[in-house]
Amino acid sequence: MNLNPHIKIKLLRDIKTDALLIYIKTVIEELLENIKNETYKIDLGYQEFNNEIEENIRKLNEELSLTIINAYELKAFISYQQVKNRNQKLLPNDEALIFYYNSLVKQIETQLLSGELWIPEQIILSLLSEWILEEEKSTEFYPFLKEFNYLKLLSYYEIARNNENNKLLKENINKMYKISSSMIKKLKTSKYKINNTRKSKARMK
Repeated sequence: MNLNPHIKIKLLRDIKTDALLIYIKTVIEELLENIKNETYKIDLGYQEFNNEIEENIRKLNEELSLTIINAYELKAFISYQQVKNRNQKLLPNDEALIFYYNSLVKQIETQLLSGELWIPEQIILSLLSEWILEEEKSTEFYPFLKEFNYLKLLSYYEIARNNENNKLLKENINKMYKISSSMIKKLKTSKYKINNTRKSKARMK
């Protein structure tokens, strides 16, 4: 789905990036809301690290808000399209977007139990770092993604992980890296196939 008024042709690789960013946007909004309500705080044991990470997460949210919707808005859009065009399939790009988004959600659900402690901001940074830097995915539609120093921000988690006085944090950081890597692997290997023989049954998680 392209929210940009300038029409551009997107490859499935780019739609995968869209799905990833929709997931990230949704997590960021929930994270910032929890920080606001004081039900969550970024805590690596170093206040300067906490502040810099939160500042970058807020900046990332501002940039994403200009081009990316969250999962709830996507679900509302898809529902509207299905009601509006009852006898027609969703556009292939929209179906693919749902397919890849659901792949991400299903993957993290297999790795993280509901209510289990996690580090959402680390997941966000790890996903972007691996997808954009290590996999060298195109940022043509989102050039601002290259403005963030993911490696520097993630290095703070490395420092925190080496703090022998907080072994629980070390375990959680290690787990977040494994989860984010598994999500990227799933996104890379997922393959959407256009089905021209049936009405769309695409549903969001």
